[in-house]
Amino acid sequence: MDKKIIGIDLGGTTAKFAILTPEGEIQQKWSIDTNILDDGKHIIPEIIESVNHRIKLYNMNAENFIGIGMGTPGSVDSEAGTVIGAYNLNWTELQYVKKQIEEGTGIKFAIDNDANVAALGERWKGAGENDPDVIFVTLGTGVGGGIVAAGNLIHGVAGAGGEIGHITVDPEGFECTCGKRGCLETVSSATGVVRLARFLAEEYAGDSKLKAMLDNGEE
Repeated sequence: MDKKIIGIDLGGTTAKFAILTPEGEIQQKWSIDTNILDDGKHIIPEIIESVNHRIKLYNMNAENFIGIGMGTPGSVDSEAGTVIGAYNLNWTELQYVKKQIEEGTGIKFAIDNDANVAALGERWKGAGENDPDVIFVTLGTGVGGGIVAAGNLIHGVAGAGGEIGHITVDPEGFECTCGKRGCLETVSSATGVVRLARFLAEEYAGDSKLKAMLDNGEE
């Protein structure tokens, strides 16, 4: 049997799993709820339990796998395999994810920030396939990203190489959650756009000229 890969996308609501070939063909996929109770202490044990259950279900064992790769929110030390500051997982303290999963499954494990992993995925099988230089931007409650240059993922200082949401675009702008002012995230994220719309609504309050033109049948 050819060896497989396990991919895990860990989010604040669900953890999604897939068994893939080394060429990226998805052969099995499933998900479980992310249990963030008790400071998220159940998350890793339940991931281990789910992986082991599926391996047994498909009559496989640890020897049949090249490794497990996981993307996670938070600040990730990919070499140490640790995560901290994943607040939507209730992980405020340092989590030794790699150590636990390797011991619990017997399979080699790698971990990185979810945006970085998404950038690698797009380069491998997505919009940036076969391109050595890829910038992947995530838009949601915040703005994040992953950068691949010359085929290499850019981690930068403290793993913040892809944190494009904290590039300053307006030094006198809105205060950001990071403590600075005028970050890209303050105007481009979902929450930022809503706040900006409310701010501008006060300035431009009154009758809409565009609506009046449409009502009058003007083109």
